[in-house]
Amino acid sequence: MKKLLILTFLILMLACGAEESPSEEVIDEHVTTSEEYVLPDADVYLTITDSIGIELGDSNYVFGSIAGVSITPEGYIAILDRQKNCVSLFYPEGEFVERIGRQGSGPGEFLLPVGMAFFPEGGMVISDGMGGKLIYFNSDLEYEFDVTGFYPSPPNPISGLEGGVIVGMKPDFQQNEEGMLMGFAIARWEKGEAEPEVVYHSSASPFDPSDLSAMQDDILNFGVTPEGIVFTASLSTEVYEFTVWSPEGEELYTIKNEDFVRVRKTEEEIDLETEMVNNLMIQQGMPESMANWEPDPYRTAIGGFDIDEQGRLWVRNGTAATLYFDVYSVDGFDFLFTAALDVGEKVSTWDVVIEGDKFIAFDADPELYPQVFTGDLPE
Repeated sequence: MKKLLILTFLILMLACGAEESPSEEVIDEHVTTSEEYVLPDADVYLTITDSIGIELGDSNYVFGSIAGVSITPEGYIAILDRQKNCVSLFYPEGEFVERIGRQGSGPGEFLLPVGMAFFPEGGMVISDGMGGKLIYFNSDLEYEFDVTGFYPSPPNPISGLEGGVIVGMKPDFQQNEEGMLMGFAIARWEKGEAEPEVVYHSSASPFDPSDLSAMQDDILNFGVTPEGIVFTASLSTEVYEFTVWSPEGEELYTIKNEDFVRVRKTEEEIDLETEMVNNLMIQQGMPESMANWEPDPYRTAIGGFDIDEQGRLWVRNGTAATLYFDVYSVDGFDFLFTAALDVGEKVSTWDVVIEGDKFIAFDADPELYPQVFTGDLPE
């Protein structure tokens, strides 16, 4: 659930509190979901074929808190651990290869790694939220240099393109005559630069630290093809639409699903999200009085984008109680099929990455211990 992974940035940016102000909420009743898990109808079902991670034993396989996963250009599975401050590499079969990074503020060290991306030609970049920088590694995954100067924090999530270019989402503060605005922007950065070369889309609202939930509508999802075509969508619960941008920032067109119907979260889902997010805020140092996250009562229409090796666009449809995808041609015009991850239970706190011919998934709030799950994509 990408929204939950972004909250670390909100915590890092909030330096002071404010008195709470009451707000009115009008709930439009559409579809009421069941507390029972029901596997949604789909054209294709994704199944888990392997996993990495154990509860006790070899420390190379015991994870602290998974912040992200990826597949490297060489085919390794990369796991970013924000608690152990490192990236662990594994062979596709699950055998440990090596660990990059450690706790600290020196070269190649992390204070709070929250995002990572790999480049097609090799190399990696880490977004260090607490350190306020991007940390670049060369094709041998040796430390190369840092990029600082991001305000209020570096971009995350991030995706890597040829030449060390990244596309990512950056938190953003703006000031106008009405006061402080807080929001997010999807942008493109050239290698080594702190200022974005292109801003594709941005959204901001009046900043009220006593009501962090008001910022939900300004959180954005994005995806990017190897050629640099960018897809963006807000975390809307009301409309299913996404915009397609050229690499240079020209808005090309918008794809909209006119048949979209909103789906209410169950009380179980609302309680779980409330507890998880507020506990995360407190654990990261936020005063308990400011940990006031109130989930939107409806499920998000679009939860993210991925592109596989065949050039298919996987749009995460957030209305199901499991990971569910609408799969399109890469331009978004041709709908191809639907797909769902079948694990036999609700996975509302799971995140997934689709790269190459595989998917990698993990639970951001595991009941037992952190694990990473892998499987193959349909041809």
